[in-house]
Amino acid sequence: MTVLRNPVAVRLGKLADAGKTGALFLSGESGGVIHLEKGEIVHAESRGTPSLRTRTERSKELAGHKTVSSFERRWMAWEATMDAGTELLSVKPRYVRFREAKNGAAEAGAGGMSVDELVTEVSRRHELLRQLSAVLAPDTPVVRSPRLKARVIRVSDIQWAILMRLDDPAPPRTLAQELGQSLFSTTIEVFRMVAMDLVSVVGAPARPDDETGESNRRKPAISFIRALAG
Repeated sequence: MTVLRNPVAVRLGKLADAGKTGALFLSGESGGVIHLEKGEIVHAESRGTPSLRTRTERSKELAGHKTVSSFERRWMAWEATMDAGTELLSVKPRYVRFREAKNGAAEAGAGGMSVDELVTEVSRRHELLRQLSAVLAPDTPVVRSPRLKARVIRVSDIQWAILMRLDDPAPPRTLAQELGQSLFSTTIEVFRMVAMDLVSVVGAPARPDDETGESNRRKPAISFIRALAG
């Protein structure tokens, strides 16, 4: 089922055409809510992705409890909405219910975006996640590579934060919640770490090493350009 044919996208399109203000509630495993104001999407939340509040709190903790700037908050609000939208438009919900209101969402901060903008970005993300799915999905548990102790490596801040949270196996979804980061971007980062042999997918066959210590198994590959163009 494509994003355009998802019943949530169809319902959002009708609400946008009517210029409605209110909240669209979705039930099911990927349940959540999408807020609209005069037909534009202003905020979205999903059970499976970090909320805007969680992102803001984690950002303050990582920055030493400094105030989050208005620009940073707008970006986090936009990403929170896109992250939730990617989840909510992935499956068919059990039921969809719209509650009309006079005012928009109190948590709104992403600015208004059209349904077409949301669907276009969600479609791009779905394509990218589809390419990753042969190796990794948001709910695939990973562990630190056992070879890390024997190597000197250089990692980014986000990679270090992920590694420090892998005392026990965890999927990108859990890591995203703990870090207050986008589930989408966390899944991509973990995929990169799998390719770099920093982490391993739980249950995956061990990589045989050749005489030079390099892995014989082909590294996972993904067409980022094709996904972006899609």
